[in-house]
Amino acid sequence: MIQNLITTAGQIVSFAILARIITTQEMGVFGVLNLINAACLMLGTVALQQAATKFVAETQSKGRTHAAAVFYQAIRTTFIITALIATTVFLASGVMSKQLLGAQNYAIYFQVLAFDIVTYTGLTPVLSSTMLGLQKFRQAASVGIFGTLIRQSLIIVLVLWLHSFLGLPVAWVISDLVIASTYAAYLLRYLGPPRFDFPLRKLVNYSWPLVVSNGVGYVYSYFDSAVLLAMVPLATLGVYSVTLQAFGALNGISNAIASTLFPAYSAIQNVKERGSSSDAVRLASRYVHLAVVPLALGLFATAKPALSLFVGRAYVTGSNTLMILSSVFGVTVIGIVLGPMLLALAHTRVASAITAVSVILSITTALLLVPTWGMLGASAARALGMITTTTMTILFLRKKLSLQLELGIMVKTFGAGVVMAAVVMAVQIPFYSQYLLPLYIVIGAVAYLTALRLLKAVKQEDIDLIGKYFGHRLRFGTTMLKWILLPTIKH
Repeated sequence: MIQNLITTAGQIVSFAILARIITTQEMGVFGVLNLINAACLMLGTVALQQAATKFVAETQSKGRTHAAAVFYQAIRTTFIITALIATTVFLASGVMSKQLLGAQNYAIYFQVLAFDIVTYTGLTPVLSSTMLGLQKFRQAASVGIFGTLIRQSLIIVLVLWLHSFLGLPVAWVISDLVIASTYAAYLLRYLGPPRFDFPLRKLVNYSWPLVVSNGVGYVYSYFDSAVLLAMVPLATLGVYSVTLQAFGALNGISNAIASTLFPAYSAIQNVKERGSSSDAVRLASRYVHLAVVPLALGLFATAKPALSLFVGRAYVTGSNTLMILSSVFGVTVIGIVLGPMLLALAHTRVASAITAVSVILSITTALLLVPTWGMLGASAARALGMITTTTMTILFLRKKLSLQLELGIMVKTFGAGVVMAAVVMAVQIPFYSQYLLPLYIVIGAVAYLTALRLLKAVKQEDIDLIGKYFGHRLRFGTTMLKWILLPTIKH
C-alpha cells in the first residue's frame, strides 16, 4: 500500500506534465501502445507469473531450492515466448502502424516497443510475482517505488530532450530494463544457481485455464478503448485514455491489495487451514472497505477539478466518465477481496468463465452505446462489467466457503463515503476552482472520519491493528485516530 501511494503520486505528477507537453492525438497513440503492450503481456507470460506466486508460496516451506526450481522454470519459459512475440511486433511494425494509427510513419514506435516487450512481459512479471510468493513485500515495494519513479522521470526528460513522443517508448525500454535487473540481482542471490527440476507440466496445468482467463481479462480491460479506436477520432481516445489513467490510481490500489492477499490465501490452503479462509475474507473485507471506499467516492466527487488541475482543461470532458467508473468501483470494492480467493482455491476455470460472461455483456453494451454516447457509453459498459464480475464471484464463493462478510462495516463505510461525497460536491457549488482541490480533499477527509465516528464503524481492535503498522515512532498517529474515530466513553 505504501508503495502504491508513493508510485501513484509520482505517476500523477509525471502524467500531469506529459499531458501538457504532448497533444491529445499523441495521447491517443499512447493508449494504443498500452493496448499492444498489454496484449503482449497476456500472451507472453501465459499466466506463469500467477503460477509462480502460488507455487513459490506453497513450496518455500520446503526450502529455497524448491522455490528456486519454480522460479527458473517459469522465467525460462516466458522469456522464450516473449522473444518470439517481440520479433513478430518488430517485423510487423509498419503494418500495425498503418492499420491501428492510420499512417505508416508511426512504425518506429512499435519497433522500439518490441525491445521493451522482452523485458516488460517476459521477465518482470515472473520476477515480481516470485518476490510476492516469497512474501518479500518490503523488497518488492522498494524496487517498485525505485523503478516507477525512474520510469516516470525518464518519460518526461526524454520527451522534452528529443522533442518527440518517441521519448516515451524509449523511456519504457530503459526503465523496465533497470527494474528487471534489480529484481533479478536480488532473486539470483537469494535463490541460488538455476535449477529446473520443478515439473513444467504442473505449472502449465495450473496456468493454462488462466491463459484463457487472462485473454478474456485483456479484452475486458481494453474493449472500450478498442471500440472507441474504431468509432471515434484518435483525440477522443486520448481523452478517454487520460480518464482511464486517473481511474488507474484506484485500480492500482486494488491490484496492490490483491497481490498481497493472493499469496496469503495460498499459504492458508497449503497448510490445510481452509476454516481460516472465511476469517481471512471477513477481515480483509472490513479493512479494504475502510481504506478504499473513501478513495473511490472522493475521486467521484472531485473528478472535474482533479482532471482540470492535473492534466489540463483539454481533458475535462472526461470528468463524467471518471465519475461513473469511480462510483461503481466504490460499490464493487468487495471484488478486490474475493477475486484472489478464487485463484487461491485453484478455481481458475470459474474465474475464466466469470470474466468471459462480464466481457460478453460489456462488449455488447459498448457496441450499442458508444455510437451515440461516445466515452460515456464506453464507461457505462465497463461499469456493467465490474458489477457483473463482483456479483458472480460472490455467488460462487458462497457455495464453496462459509462466506462471512463484514456487512455492517460495508454499509457504514459506504454511507460515510456518500456523506463525504455529498459534502464535497455541495462545497463546490458556491466555491468551485480547480486550485481548491486540496481544500476539497481536507473537507472530504473530515466529513468521512466524522461520519465513521457517528456511525460507530471503527472498533478498538481496528486502532490496535493500525498501531502495529504505524509502529512505536508513529504512536502519535494511532493516538490521533483513536481520539477522532472512537466515541468517548463516560463512566
